[in-house]
This record gives sequence, structure tokens and C-alpha cells, in this order.
Amino acid sequence: MNGSGGVEPLALVLPDGARVPIAGEMTIGRAAHANVRILDRSVSRVHARISDGAGGPLIEDAGSTWGTSLSGRIINGPTRLWAGAQLRLGNVAIEVVGDTPPGAIDTGPAVQPGASASGPGETVVMPLDATFLGLRTPAVGVDGRLRPRVRSGWALKRLDDSEGPARVVLRDLRSGAYLRMDDEDAALFDLFDGQRTVLELLVEAERLAGAEGPGRLARLLAELADRDLLDGARSAPVVDRPARRLEQILKPRERSWEGVGEYFERAYHRWGRVLFSPLAVTVLILFALAGFGAFAYLVGARYGTPFVVARRLVIGGAVFIAGRFALVAVHELCHGLALAHYGRRAGRGGLRLVLMFPYAFVDTGEAYFEPRGHRIVISAAGPACDLTLGAAFAFACAAAPRGSLRDVCFQLAFGAYVGAFFNLNPFIDRDGYNILVDFLREPRLRQRARQQFARSLSGAPRDGQDSSVLGRYALAGVIWSGLGATFAIVFSLRYYRRLDALAPHGVILTAFIAFYVVLLIPVLAQLGAPLAKRARLGPAEVNRVIR
Repeated sequence: MNGSGGVEPLALVLPDGARVPIAGEMTIGRAAHANVRILDRSVSRVHARISDGAGGPLIEDAGSTWGTSLSGRIINGPTRLWAGAQLRLGNVAIEVVGDTPPGAIDTGPAVQPGASASGPGETVVMPLDATFLGLRTPAVGVDGRLRPRVRSGWALKRLDDSEGPARVVLRDLRSGAYLRMDDEDAALFDLFDGQRTVLELLVEAERLAGAEGPGRLARLLAELADRDLLDGARSAPVVDRPARRLEQILKPRERSWEGVGEYFERAYHRWGRVLFSPLAVTVLILFALAGFGAFAYLVGARYGTPFVVARRLVIGGAVFIAGRFALVAVHELCHGLALAHYGRRAGRGGLRLVLMFPYAFVDTGEAYFEPRGHRIVISAAGPACDLTLGAAFAFACAAAPRGSLRDVCFQLAFGAYVGAFFNLNPFIDRDGYNILVDFLREPRLRQRARQQFARSLSGAPRDGQDSSVLGRYALAGVIWSGLGATFAIVFSLRYYRRLDALAPHGVILTAFIAFYVVLLIPVLAQLGAPLAKRARLGPAEVNRVIR
């Protein structure tokens, strides 16, 4: 025996490998209010209860349909748990082990009370409060000194060594935010148990990480406090000014549902798994490539006009917008199916209104806990869907007779390729960017590249962390934006006369000018501010001579 009061701390290892510490009263079952929720039909809504006993935790059946057994014996009353025991609730097996000692990082999803995990067995651990965890004392100890302690509601996993140095992923399950850490930061994170004062933590940090340990400790504490993951610490309050009427109208609005992950899992097992077979993937890639060629032919032969159906801009615009909404929904469905393919579950999904335009979304945050190759596949599933649907509508447009049906197919193909181009753009925070970040193993690629590019253009001295990879990425971003804007302008001019014949000249001219300005804003913003600073202050070499 060890631990508090001489009782060995225990934990439950759930079917998906998640580890749940046993502390205080808890219920296990299928109901939404169960502390440990197991979504298996053989598990009753409230299947079993765990309580404190004089010699350790006790478990008893709560009147379940299929009963509860402990190491092969059906229990009929409160029975003590021990390390090495095997629990069975219906068809679900749960292992009882000694709780993980501080400093250990499991290679599986290490789930703290208040966290959630998904995968084989469909296990969900419900949020628990501090009283349940036995954390009845505040972050400041009885001696009045600050003792940092991590709140409940997080999950930690160590990825493969191929992920690079920052391969430990911490997820805040309340906000969905992620924090990548290296092994030394993860070792420091394990010290925040509320038992050590800040002074003791500084000594430990220097022992673990050498001279840079105290600095690492301060940075990690600040990041955890910003994410509201420390007891007794809050991020700096933000004083919001009253929103103007236009800001209130344009403010993003969201309606989400938590159960979409179960839908994706059912869809994957019923029909979606076929799409991920090697043969299906090969066929879809070839089909998408052929379809892109077919769409290029449609544009060259003027089989349709963007935003025009039956020679009406209003009808064509409505078809394009409705088609884009449907295409985005299918795009997100493919992300959800890819998550299910790797045994992960989408946290939530729903509808979001941005700039008065609705679109669907799916939370794919669970992908962060997968290896790099799996994350790339999950990110690529959406654009692959766009390209495949664009090919299907392009072929349908080519085969349809002249008329409204051909116009509709052209709008849908056009909408699919617009979505594919937007989502594959590696220079905005979309699927293409996530793919590139994982491929290059460069976290915060866009932010770091922009900062380095801005320093270079403004004439500031080089930073010690400047990288040729970041420089090439930033330069490629400017080139991509310029080429994309040029292509869009040439493409739109091809249809200018047709559109001008269907609407007042002033309206079309104004719309085209506004469109071109929006296209060029990213390039001007990326180049303008640093060059203006260079012109105002001069290059770094001149400044050094002057000083």
C-alpha cells in the first residue's frame, strides 16, 4: 500500500486504452450523467458504482441487466477493487491498475477525469469536478504559498518520434485548444500536481532541463494559465467595447451538435469504409484528374457561364450558393469519415454563419492525436471530395444537352473547384496548410514565415531562428497569391461580356472591380507594411552605421 492514507491509488483502463483515476464516488454506465460513460448496448444506463472504503475503493452493481463481474466472479454487493483485477460490465472489459506515477507519459491517450476519448468500445469520460477528484484545497497551500495545479479536463498523448521534438500533445477538452510540447516541457507539466511550491518547481525545472529550466517553467505556466488550465489562475480579462451595429450583423454565429461523431461512425461502418480501400482511392484519384481536364474543356468551349442559369443571374447565383453549401456539407462529411477510419470521433459539428453566408463544419481536433500520415489523410479527405464531386458534375455538364440542366451542372462543378482551390491553398489556415505543416514538420509555419518575411523586407537584422524553409514558404505564398489573382482575373474577363449583357453595366463593372481589389489585398498587405517600414527607417545596415 502507498499513497494517501496508505491506500494504493488505482485507475481504470478502459477498452480504448484511456486511463481514469479512481477518486471518490463515481458511476459507470451508458447514461449521459454517468461519470464514466461507455456507449455499448450491453452496458446499462447506470451499470455500476464505485465508492470509498476503509481499505480502498469498493465497486457494486447498480441493478444492471447483464450484471457486473470482478475477475470472473459476479458481485452481489460492495466488493473491494485491487490492482490487477478485471472488471466486466456486460460485454465490456475494464482493467484495474495502479495509478500512473508522476512523470510517466503513456503512448496511448492518457485521459484525466474531465477528459474524453473515443475509439474501440466507444468510451466517453464525463466531466468531473474538483470535489470528485479529492482536490478540496485551493492552489495556494496551507502555508500560503502558491502550488500550481492543473485543472481537470485535459488529455495528453505522446506521438511517434518521427513527429519531431514537439511530439507531446496536450488538449484542453473544454475549449478544444491544443498545445504541442517537447519531452522536457511534458516532464515539467507532470510536476503541476498542487504538491510543490513555485520555489520547489524552479529547483526541479533546473534539475530536469538545466539552466534553461526556469525559463521553460515560466513559459509553460503562462501558456497553461492563458488556456485556463491552472487552478487559481485566469487569463488576463479582456474588456470588450460595445459592438457596433454592423459588427453585430457580421459577427460569426454558430449552432453545433455533439452527437455527429456517432453518425460518422455509423456511416463509415455501413458504407464509408469502401471509399478508403486502395482500389477505391486509386479509382477516385484517376476520376478526379480526368474530371479536371473535362472542366478545363468546358471553360474553353464556353459550355456555361458562372452564376448564370437559364440566362438569369439571380437564378444562377442562388444555384451557386445553394450548391456551395451542399458541397461544404459533403466536404465535412468526408473529414468525419476519415476520422472514423482511424478510430477517432468528431467532437461536434453544425452550422456557422460568417459574413451572412452559412456553411457546415466538423470539429476534427481528435486528429491531433493521430500519427502524421493519418493527419495528412484526414486533412486531405475534404479537398479530395471537392475534386471528385467537381469531376462528376463536369462530366454531367459535358453530357447534358444545352439548357438549364447543363447550366446547373456547370455551377456545381464551378463551385466544387472553387472550394478545392480555396481549401488546398497552403497559405491560408485551411486543409492545404495543415497538410503542408504536417509534411514539413513545421508547427506555426504561417505565423513564423510571415514574421521572418516581414523582417527581411523591412531591413531588420536576421533572427537566430531564421530558416530557409520559412523564407521559401513565405516567398511561395506571395507568388501563389499573385498567380491566383492573375488566373482569377483572366478567368473572369473571359465571361465579362456575357455577364454585362445580363445585368446593368454599372453593376457588373463595380462587382468586377471589387472582386479584383479583394484578390489583390493579401499580396498588398503582405508586401506593403514591411516595405513602408524599410522606406521610413532604412535597411538594418544603414541603421547600424548611423547608431
